[in-house]
Amino acid sequence: MSQDTNQKPQKKKRRKLDIWNKLAIGVLSIFLVGCISVFFILVNIINDPDGMQFVEGDLTTLSNSRIYDRNGNLISELGQEIREDVTYDQIPQNVIDAFLSIEDSRYFDHNGFDLPRFLASALTNLRSGSFAQGGSTLTMQLIDNTFTSQQEKKIENEQGSISAFTKIKLKIQEIYLSLIAEQTLNKEEIFEYYLNRIWFGSGDNTRGIQKAANYFFNKDVSELNLSESAFLAGAINAPDTYNPLNNLYKTDQDYLSNATSRRNTTLALMLQHGYITETEYNLARNSKLEFALQYTNVSSQDPNAPFVYQAVQEVIQLTGQDPAVVPMDIYTTLNPDVQKVAYDICAGNIIDFPIEQLDTGFAVVENHTGEVIAVGAGRTYYQDATKRDLSMEERQPGSSMKPLLAYSSTFDLLGWSTEHKINDHGEDYFHAGSNLQNSDRQYRGVVNLKTALGLSLNTPAAQAMIALVDETGYDYWVDFLKKLGYSEDTYTQFVEQYAIGGAEMYASPRQQASAYSMLANGGKRVEDHTVRKIVRRSDGKETSGDTTEYELISEEAAYMTSYLLENVVSGNYQNFNEILYSQNYTAYGKSGTSDWSTYGVQYGIPAGAARDEWSIGYTSDISVATWTGFSGENEALGYYFTNSLLFEATAFHITHYLLDYCQQFYDYNDIEKPSGVSNYNGGYIKTEFLSKGDSKVTGGNAKSEDEEDTEEEEQEEEETTEEENTQEPTTPPTEPTVPEEPSDPTQDLQQQCINSGGTWQNGACIYQNTGNNGNTGMETFRLDSLTLPDSRKRIL
Repeated sequence: MSQDTNQKPQKKKRRKLDIWNKLAIGVLSIFLVGCISVFFILVNIINDPDGMQFVEGDLTTLSNSRIYDRNGNLISELGQEIREDVTYDQIPQNVIDAFLSIEDSRYFDHNGFDLPRFLASALTNLRSGSFAQGGSTLTMQLIDNTFTSQQEKKIENEQGSISAFTKIKLKIQEIYLSLIAEQTLNKEEIFEYYLNRIWFGSGDNTRGIQKAANYFFNKDVSELNLSESAFLAGAINAPDTYNPLNNLYKTDQDYLSNATSRRNTTLALMLQHGYITETEYNLARNSKLEFALQYTNVSSQDPNAPFVYQAVQEVIQLTGQDPAVVPMDIYTTLNPDVQKVAYDICAGNIIDFPIEQLDTGFAVVENHTGEVIAVGAGRTYYQDATKRDLSMEERQPGSSMKPLLAYSSTFDLLGWSTEHKINDHGEDYFHAGSNLQNSDRQYRGVVNLKTALGLSLNTPAAQAMIALVDETGYDYWVDFLKKLGYSEDTYTQFVEQYAIGGAEMYASPRQQASAYSMLANGGKRVEDHTVRKIVRRSDGKETSGDTTEYELISEEAAYMTSYLLENVVSGNYQNFNEILYSQNYTAYGKSGTSDWSTYGVQYGIPAGAARDEWSIGYTSDISVATWTGFSGENEALGYYFTNSLLFEATAFHITHYLLDYCQQFYDYNDIEKPSGVSNYNGGYIKTEFLSKGDSKVTGGNAKSEDEEDTEEEEQEEEETTEEENTQEPTTPPTEPTVPEEPSDPTQDLQQQCINSGGTWQNGACIYQNTGNNGNTGMETFRLDSLTLPDSRKRIL
């Protein structure tokens, strides 16, 4: 055997990978794993059962949402009256070119998602540190209007905010739905649906370019010229900001200037993309937008219109979808009979308004359910974007806050009885640089809570609120105000002045009616709502109204507060609350006013003149909150509450009428005394505090402002007259008291009248009117509100 045949074959050496090959394989592996991970993440986001789903019916349907009252009767069809769709062929070329120029210049070239534009926008945003640069196509904007923005509202309503991850997730879903839309519809159809569904700032929540053309220019869309087309294309970016008609009612910025500037930007882009010539650009740019506007302010003749609008806004919050776009059946809490009365009151058909400019807003809420049964939106409710719903507009509520904040919680937290004593005396309670005063500039010494609320004294309320804050801290009251239903801007800025309606305390009539409902509902407030149930017609999905319940005070404290407020109505304090009194049922109530301080001087309004008048009234079943005053434009013209207007007590007559009228729908009863309340010193106290009693006088060791001012003067007088005194001096009581019923102030009022330039005739003060409302002649002013102090807040 040869040597070659006996030799074992040699093994081949394995080739070792160099460092670069290993690195390349590692990078590739990571890339593949990343791609697979991203793929699965995208699949999960796209197929998220709780995420947005493409429903062609929601995008293209022409069906209307139907709105029903509490009895199941149809009251409105939302859709037909707010849209007037046009076809692509009816849209002028100028309009198409304007939208393409400012919104999506490559619209007819991409498949619904323009990746180069999206990346360019993302890089711009990264460099600027903001998200100001948008990269959405027209298709994506259509999906956003129909699905994304509604989903964002739903998440915000449920969670309070939207995380960055959720925003990214929604954007991915939006891109995916845009791709699906482009596979389902052609470009012209998408453009057509887009222009028919977006909001241009036109009135009464109307949608689409046809309604916008009519609203702004009183034209058909086919008649729009270049300047008007450019304006409408630019307006959709921020419809409220670019609505020139807002200049009629708003003064925070120049909306006409905003709109003109935005129109010119659109024209410049049309020139840049070659849609218009430079001559056309210059002619359109130099035209005056205000000359083209042909606006007609039409008031709504539908009594249900303001309620329906509030219900629609609530539906959007609850479902994340707009019923103007997505067909739904909406079952509301509306009582159509009460709403018709509310409409007639606002129209002046039931309650006389002393002057046409005096306005009102009010709301009626069921105490035990939180259901809003009717709203009064104002003397005139317009069918346009400038409409003002005065039942929802926040104003300073004055002394109507005293029962809610200053007193109701003292029975739980401080163990007070309804006969608790407080020394009504001057002191700088709020560290404002001057002593807090009552409306008549008088202090009454030691009073009980019944008298303090009946006369609506400021200093007892201030002392009660300060004692409560000392007991709990500020966070407690921020949460308390939030649970009462006030807005975030209000409850986050809580200070002790809120107890008398001061500082940044603002409330709407609907908020006040809801807040007071807790006093008849055992200390619990059910979220005020206009919607009972929503059924989406495309799939039958049902959503319930918001009936969240908030516990605020005990049932005992609610009853004791109501006991005091019944006395406010029946105690004959002659401050308008007596207007709510009825022999047929027990009414509970409180008034409130606020003043201009010195802010109205710029409009020719006297310093300290009254600005807002409130009347809150409730029974065992419903609460009514009524505001009267003047709209912003009339305030700017110098209108304010003269004393004669206050004497008319319009707000109180409205509240009384509504309480009376609603009796037919409810069985009013006295609010029942809970077992945990015991009799005490002619009033009531929570049984748990009965053994301890309530004998301490709040502020009892303090001297009144009058005592402090005259102490030195009296001492000097004593020294000079000591030898002449022949009688035994009388020692005043250490704890001065006042009668339960207010004393007759006629002599003081007569002197105030004369000092103020009036003439006292037959028990009345007569003034020669020289006010700003255009009236002349003699006016009779209410005696017990003749002189109003110059503090920030007022009470009646």
